[in-house]
Amino acid sequence: MSESITDRKKQHLIIAARDDVQMGQSAGLETVRFEPRALPEIDFDEVSTRCTFLGKTLSQPLMIASMSGGTEESQQLNERLAQAAEQHQIALALGSMRIAIEHTAKRGAFELRQIAPTIPILANLGGAQLRAQQGLANALKCIEIAQADALVIHLNPLQEALQQGGDTQWRGLAAALRQLVAESPVPVVVKEVGHGIGPTTFRQLLDLGVQYIDLAGSGGTSWAAIETKRANTVHQAAIGEVFHNFGITLTETLTAIASTPSLHSDAQIIASGGLRSGLDVARAIRLGAHIGSAASPFLKAAQTGQQALSDVIEQWHEQLRITCFITASANLEALRRAPLIESL
Repeated sequence: MSESITDRKKQHLIIAARDDVQMGQSAGLETVRFEPRALPEIDFDEVSTRCTFLGKTLSQPLMIASMSGGTEESQQLNERLAQAAEQHQIALALGSMRIAIEHTAKRGAFELRQIAPTIPILANLGGAQLRAQQGLANALKCIEIAQADALVIHLNPLQEALQQGGDTQWRGLAAALRQLVAESPVPVVVKEVGHGIGPTTFRQLLDLGVQYIDLAGSGGTSWAAIETKRANTVHQAAIGEVFHNFGITLTETLTAIASTPSLHSDAQIIASGGLRSGLDVARAIRLGAHIGSAASPFLKAAQTGQQALSDVIEQWHEQLRITCFITASANLEALRRAPLIESL
């Protein structure tokens, strides 16, 4: 079992980096148009993008999203990502730790605290594994292995349905989530993997006590496309092809939350699913997100090298700071109130 998981994780990394598995539509953030402030009345040096996340201060509201785990290749990538996240003081979410639970020799890919002692590190386990036997104990073990500041539970029913031998028994997960939230020593983050958390699921999660929700909307990497690429038969591939662009975008969910009073809460929203720049991070924050997150841009940069990865993180930070400056936003709180063109 563990060896097959290793092979699958290797294939996921290879396909994500090599093939075109991006969705045909964007996250919709290009529709969020800031009013330019030609008379900003602030100095560029005044702009601060610092924020607090999971009790720690970030230099910018950014998290490297979960993407890999458990293989030799992913261990090198994870170490590179951890080093960059620590250097730039941004958060790091680990990939699925199922393999670390089933195969103790694979835990090194997730033991990154010595490399990144001060930043938020988020452990990760699949929802299907949480509802399984020993699910709660395994979730708590993930936190221990990673010395994590939070635990991500990822929801991927579409991916599992398309994956040969995927986990499709999901009844009872809501109750397991409620118990985890009550017993976890660290905050629980619930995320989709790229097909989106819509308003209905958002409300379900709030009712379960979840206070950190990663929307992971459609518009970025399509796990339906990745699983279609992995299909063993033409028949299986044909089933998956129609779902490549399935889902709800980040922008659609953020807009729905903002316009629905019953969805307003103190929960912190992580915006992911098609973010490709610091300007996109700014747009997501303006729509109500606490921080932004992305995987693909950082994965591809990390595969090139440490400097390439550092450069991309710096570029996103500068793009965000410039957006703040030209919207007369000295900080992120001001950015959340920046006028939009469509609201004029």
